[in-house]
Amino acid sequence: MPEAQGSGLGIAQTAPAQASGSRRWVIVASLFLFMVINFADKAVIGLVALPMMHDMHLTHAQFGLVGSAFFLLFSLSGVGFGLIADRIDVKWLLAGLALTWAVAQLPLAWPASFAVLLACRVLLGAGEGPAAALALHVAYTWFDDHERSLPTTFVQLGATAGVVIAGPLLTWVTGRWDWHAAFLALGVVGVLWTLAWLCVGKTGGAGRGTASDNASAMPRNRVPALRVTVDPRTRVSYRRLLADRTVIGVLLQCFVGYAVIAIGLTWVPAYFRVGLGFDATQTGNLFGLQVATQIPVGIALALFSHRLLKRGVTTRRARGTLISAACVLSGIAYCMLYSGAPPLVKVGLLAVAFALASQVFTFGPLLVAEIAPTAQRGALLAITNAIVTTAGLIGPVSMGKLLGVAGDHVGYETGFAVTGALLIATGIAGFALLDPQRSRQKLQSVAGPGY
Repeated sequence: MPEAQGSGLGIAQTAPAQASGSRRWVIVASLFLFMVINFADKAVIGLVALPMMHDMHLTHAQFGLVGSAFFLLFSLSGVGFGLIADRIDVKWLLAGLALTWAVAQLPLAWPASFAVLLACRVLLGAGEGPAAALALHVAYTWFDDHERSLPTTFVQLGATAGVVIAGPLLTWVTGRWDWHAAFLALGVVGVLWTLAWLCVGKTGGAGRGTASDNASAMPRNRVPALRVTVDPRTRVSYRRLLADRTVIGVLLQCFVGYAVIAIGLTWVPAYFRVGLGFDATQTGNLFGLQVATQIPVGIALALFSHRLLKRGVTTRRARGTLISAACVLSGIAYCMLYSGAPPLVKVGLLAVAFALASQVFTFGPLLVAEIAPTAQRGALLAITNAIVTTAGLIGPVSMGKLLGVAGDHVGYETGFAVTGALLIATGIAGFALLDPQRSRQKLQSVAGPGY
């Protein structure tokens, strides 16, 4: 990406040049579809769990290993791509990632060995590791900080839509043909998105060299006409950035949140069938509806946060306090699965819990981007994402081992309750740790006035 010119402090008489509204929302729509495919690729393994385990003669422990294998290179890939995201046009990085997904899915369109299955999931994880962070990084190049809540939500909702669409659609494809056909369909879709992105994809120039932290805490109509420009080459050591209190709070919440997602995508469809007694079609539909709950919840929280920011509420309250409260409520809902509620009530509790916990991936990147120096934003987003996604290595295989001991609904609900307790703990920690204004002040004292 081109680097802004100038160094040190200066006064700009006008805001940075903004891209046309239509073009930047085309980019957001493309990134939304990027995330749709990303999470459909993740969800397919859970949706075909039972027929795959039957055909390939897999035990619960082996299938748990398949779920965790996806995350073997996920984090390392995220860090590697993140470190070059500010040096290479991200348009080409995203195209390469999407093409990798397609290549990883296609071998499973035909009968394959357990080793090939593991290799394909490892390759898919390597290709998807940097995806969310780089997609948000591209979106942030088109919007200043005070405008980012809604585009962030829409990009992240692509993950929700991917699972919602994958649930009934891939279940139908599997029933109409077999589980191999689901992987073939995803591979073709990945190729088609890559071709479309090469035609429309582009990074923008918003938010470069501006004191967006000041703007983000003010109503939009009160953002000063005069903005302080800063040197885009200003840097802070990653050790200091990762030791910051706000970053630590984000890491804690997103780590547990990713464990929730990894376990949910791998094991929730099986829980609906084995633990709650639904058939395959009901499971696909209920799984899609459960995940769809994220859409109204995500939009509502994003709009509420945006409204608070317009009223002059600090981002500590409008983002940090809000997401911490969501974590606590999510944890309570997960723990309530231990009650003797009817199956549909338990599906509802899972929907609420999953929807609230998933919001950490909207508010967490917003908080990280708010305190990161412009020149390091893409890398810091990727590094923090890589750290939290290591939870994917732990969650599915741990649930698999637990189910080897207690394979009925008790085993599933015990695993959900553990994640619920962790969500409550990290939510409480977030009330104290998430303070981006204080973080920026401390980091600025280290970096100097060009921060």
